[in-house]
Amino acid sequence: MSDRTEYIKEARAKYNSYGNEWEKAYFDEFSGGFNVYHKEHRFSTTGSGGDAEKTVGKMLAKYNGKQVEFLPEGEKKSPDVFFDNKTWDIKYIDRANVATIRKYLLDARKAGNAIFYFTDKSKFLLLHSAIKREAGRFLKGQTNILPDIYCIDKNGLLKSLWKK
Repeated sequence: MSDRTEYIKEARAKYNSYGNEWEKAYFDEFSGGFNVYHKEHRFSTTGSGGDAEKTVGKMLAKYNGKQVEFLPEGEKKSPDVFFDNKTWDIKYIDRANVATIRKYLLDARKAGNAIFYFTDKSKFLLLHSAIKREAGRFLKGQTNILPDIYCIDKNGLLKSLWKK
């Protein structure tokens, strides 16, 4: 059996091992990536945020081979997803301005990483501006307060924009 076949087999076994508290939503036979939704994960019903989370999750699995767990959400703010042994927050910014994106950056501190998703290419420049302005608020050496920041475009390309 090839290494690739073995990897897909192991990924499928992991996907199938999730219990009743998880919904098995998507498995990619080529990449071994998948999405599982915890029953207590709350997909936003406003502003297309929940749809964006699902879209990003599927792109991470399909194009990037990520094994994505959508985490339970309680009373306290919590990260959206877990993969690569890290927590992540997903933010949809097609309708956002710089001030809103900066607010999203601060909110994403609850996770170690943030993924910003957009289909409007002009949002890339706004995102860069928001990152620079938010990082500029902190004294040198204190920017580790911000999460690591990534963006994912409509083609599923995950790009790193800011690292601690």
